[in-house]
Amino acid sequence: MKKWISAAVVLMVSLSAAAQKYQGNSWADTKASGKGTLTIVYYEQPGLIYKDNGQMKGVCVDILSDFSKFIQEKYSKTVTVNYAGEEREFSGFLKVVQSTPNILGVTNTSITDERKKILKFTPPFMTTQLVLLTHQNAPALTNLKDLPKVYAGFSALVITGSTHMKYADMLKKQYYPDLNITYAPSSETVIKSLTANPKIFSILDFTEYVGVVRKKLPIKRQDVDLGNAEELGFIMAKQSDWDGLWKEFLTDDYRKGVRYKKIIADNLGSTFLNLVR
Repeated sequence: MKKWISAAVVLMVSLSAAAQKYQGNSWADTKASGKGTLTIVYYEQPGLIYKDNGQMKGVCVDILSDFSKFIQEKYSKTVTVNYAGEEREFSGFLKVVQSTPNILGVTNTSITDERKKILKFTPPFMTTQLVLLTHQNAPALTNLKDLPKVYAGFSALVITGSTHMKYADMLKKQYYPDLNITYAPSSETVIKSLTANPKIFSILDFTEYVGVVRKKLPIKRQDVDLGNAEELGFIMAKQSDWDGLWKEFLTDDYRKGVRYKKIIADNLGSTFLNLVR
């Protein structure tokens, strides 16, 4: 009981510290004063949002720049995008955004009905497939039904708090009842484990696979279909009032436009343009 209370206190203190660290303006205050700050907390993803020589780069960064320009052009209000900090654990990233008003959480967060109960989402900024990854020396898998035979003695490693947990559970239930599923705090941890251990597999977003390819890591994508693509969005606390503006800006027309396609090609490469929608 004492350990539970201690853990709860630590969580409350950490969330309070996050609230002090991440402070931004509401849209109502920005509109009234003519200017404001859109505070960003991010969970790094290669190609989407990352820091390179002190500069923020990626698909999400370019979209946020367009969002700021949209507000200036339509409402004549100046919005400064402030990249206030990075959260290194995905589950912690979700909790910080949920508990902190007037910030925007930026990474490849899948839009789900369950998450909509505790968070607000922007419209999807991208749609991406899930992929099954292994060490390059692992045998090839072409049919999920062969999982228990081809990957006998393997375990699955997925990110805590991610939708990938659901897919790992599905694989266990439908194909591999004896599968041991383990959990990691971040995609970085998962990828490091895949490079070192030829007896595990993982489920990650295709966008995360981009970083693997760029770094030429000893990891390969297995040719199996994990089902429907997932929509990715930016996240906000329930009390945020920025969601209406995002609905105005991040439309189907924007994502069909030349500018958006250039953002994808510039950050993910033209090879991925038809694979990441």
